[in-house]
Order: sequence, then C-alpha cells, then structure tokens
Amino acid sequence: MQKLSNWLLPAWAQPDHPLLQYELAQLRAAGGGRRLLIQLIFLALALGGSAALYAATLLDPASNANLTSLIWQSVYYPTFVLQLLTAIMALALGAAAVGGERSRKTWDNLRVTEFGAGLALRARWAGILYRLRAPITMILLARLILAAGMLYDLTAFGGLYARMLGAHATPPLPPWRLDLLLIALAVTVNIVLPLLQIAAVAAFGILLSVALRERVYAAVIQMLVAALQLAFAVAGALAIAQMIRSDAPAAGDWSYALIFGYSAFGDWGLLLAQLGSLGEIWHRVPLGSTISVALMTLLLALAADGMMWLAARLSESRG
Repeated sequence: MQKLSNWLLPAWAQPDHPLLQYELAQLRAAGGGRRLLIQLIFLALALGGSAALYAATLLDPASNANLTSLIWQSVYYPTFVLQLLTAIMALALGAAAVGGERSRKTWDNLRVTEFGAGLALRARWAGILYRLRAPITMILLARLILAAGMLYDLTAFGGLYARMLGAHATPPLPPWRLDLLLIALAVTVNIVLPLLQIAAVAAFGILLSVALRERVYAAVIQMLVAALQLAFAVAGALAIAQMIRSDAPAAGDWSYALIFGYSAFGDWGLLLAQLGSLGEIWHRVPLGSTISVALMTLLLALAADGMMWLAARLSESRG
C-alpha cells in the first residue's frame, strides 16, 4: 500500500521530500497528534450539538420526513457553516504562505533551491491541507453518513425507490438502470467536491501571496472573496428554497444553472446528498438528473493546478 501511494503521489507530495519535510516539521512544532485529536473532538461536539439543536428547535416533529431526511436537514446547515469557515481558513493560510517566509528572510533561500519555487509552493499547498485535516475530516465524515443514508434509502419500497425517482424525473429516465448510475455519481460528487473546493481556494490564496507583496491588499481581497462567497451561498439557498416550495415544476435553463452553481460553489453538493432532495431536483428542474454529471466535469482540479503553476512562474520572475 505504501509503494502504491508513493507511486500515485507526485514528487512534491512524497513523505520524504525535503520541502514537504520542512513544512511538516513546522506544523508538528505547533502541535502533533494530540492537537489533531482535540480539534476532532471539539468539531465533532460542535457539529453534533448544532445538528441536535437545529433538529430540536426548527424541525417539525409532526412532519412525515423519514429518518435519513431528518438527519440531512439537521446536519445541512452546521456542515454548511463548517465548510464556509474551512474555505476562509484555506484562503487565509494560502494568502499568508509566502509573506511569513519573506518577513523571516527565508523565502529566497527556498526559492533558489534545486527544487525551485514551484515545488516549494506545492509543498506549502500540501501543508495547508495538512493543517486543515481536522475540519476536512469532519466534512467528509458528515458526507459519508449522508451517503450511507442514501444507500439505506435505496432499499425502500422493495428496492424500487431509484426507479421511482427516475420515472418522476423531468424528462423521465429510460428504464435501464441509468438512475442508479446517476445516484452513484451524486455520492461520488459529495465525497470529491469538498476536497477540490478547499484545494482550489488554498491555491488561490497562494497565488495572492505571490502576486501581492502588500499584505493589506491581500487581506482586502480575502475579505471581498469571503463576502462574495457568503452572499452567493445565502442568495442561492433562498432562491432554491423558494423554487422547491412552489407548486409548479421549475422551467427554463436558469433553474439548472442555479442548482449547478449553488452545488458547485455554494454548498459543495450538499443539496444532492439526500435522495428526497435529489428526487425533488430531478422532478422540478429540466434535465436535473444530469447535474451530478455536470459537477463531475467541473474543472476545479485543473483550475487549482493552473493557479499553482501561475504562482510558481510569478515567484520565479518576481520573487
């Protein structure tokens, strides 16, 4: 397994890479496994307590929602808030990636090594993800619980639930198990998309740290990006809630674009993490069953890699 992981990982992400060892040594000096355990316990209590409080105060006990729907409704907003905070932290850590080294007069030494600025920045990129491993773990854990709920719901009605969702889609899906494939894609999106989002935000922060020497300018852009993200998420949530509560199915391309944009950049696919919500989208949004396919083709990974490449080129030319 170790040989396989070393073969899959690029050179800068290998555990024995000197620059990555430099990054990890700094992180371990600030606290190791005990700190991670404390963070995980705190986040688990905060996430679980928020979900329980939301369920006790805002959910209607007389509703006909099943258990998995209640779990999804309970963890949706706490997980959503955790994701926003994690993205903001990834952006802030990325934006401070080079400034600290410049202030300590160590950046030029790293930049002129045989590995080059590109590998130094990518090691710092991996270090940001390592630093945020506690919230990332909790985000993925919440999504794995929701994925298990989706698999449990698939057994309802004698295993005909997926076929019922496909039959009520707009337009109806052909009866050759395409519904199961699309549901599997939705589960995959829910696991992969948060990692891509956090990596892309961290890469954007690193690009800011290289492009802008003045920390004040970088801080202003960080606040602007965070405000735009929050405004988009809130506006998208309100628009989708109004659309779903309406009696008539949504019509027009705008509804597809809204669901796609909100799932990709708003709640990172949480809207698709429960079969009832997924079926509602399939039914109300024309071609809504293909949104998971569209999200799988989202070029976030290439965008993140492109930002890291641009940051390396700027660092080599400008320092």
